[in-house]
Amino acid sequence: MYTLILIAFLLTGLLVYSFIIEPHLLKQRHYLIKKDKRTVLDISKAYDLYQAESNLVIAHISDLHFSRWFKPRRMNRIIRSTIQNKPDLIIITGDLIDNYKKWPHRSTKRLIEKLKKLQAPLGKIAVMGNHDHLNDGHYFVKEIYQHAGFTLLDNESVFGSDDKTSMNIVGIDIESPKVSFTYEATLAEWQLLLLHEPDYVSRITNLPNYDLILSGHSHGGQIRLPFYYAKTKGALKYTDGLYLLGNETLLSVSSGVGMTKIPARLGVPPEILYYHLEPQQQLNVS
Repeated sequence: MYTLILIAFLLTGLLVYSFIIEPHLLKQRHYLIKKDKRTVLDISKAYDLYQAESNLVIAHISDLHFSRWFKPRRMNRIIRSTIQNKPDLIIITGDLIDNYKKWPHRSTKRLIEKLKKLQAPLGKIAVMGNHDHLNDGHYFVKEIYQHAGFTLLDNESVFGSDDKTSMNIVGIDIESPKVSFTYEATLAEWQLLLLHEPDYVSRITNLPNYDLILSGHSHGGQIRLPFYYAKTKGALKYTDGLYLLGNETLLSVSSGVGMTKIPARLGVPPEILYYHLEPQQQLNVS
């Protein structure tokens, strides 16, 4: 009898945590990435010690999956995080909404207002994810990004620079009818590629040309137990974290923020990633 009561108590606690507590958390991860990729450090616990004026800081958000269950007010933690960390650039790698057919349109204005509060001197860039395209939702998502001040990349690139560095950023939408992009080399110090599904990198013919690839889609499994770890098509090989592809290209897979199928997370809290890009050291010639 007492055993059954204990099991019921533990199961209730687990359900409360996975449906109510963990989805409201926000984990911040900070990575210091040197240009040669030989040094990549997780500096999450002491990132303030590695801050340098010459470093470019990118905030990476993915898989927000806004829906009737995950409303725009959930952006508040992300907004506070970006205000605190002051990134130079903000990037979203797909799945802004979960399903356009079920979207509560009364939340549209609030979503735009929240996205507008994300601010960065080099701007805000996004690509589409597979859920953005459900039921022709990509037309809606495109309009949301436009009103919120984001640059949406649809198999195209954009060049940006400031007094710290320069970047060429390519964004691929694999659900788009025109899913093709011809890479053109630039003189930018950093070459970035944005896409939603990380496994798509196997189809990138010019992979060594990119320094850093940002993706999402996997949710890190969303429900992760010692004996169970769900994997998603499109993120079967690359599930979460950092991967060195060859000698030159670093792939980062975000576990995302929102949820799909069930409004729960367990063992994989929502996260926002920060990349501190350290420029190539210049030799002093005297």
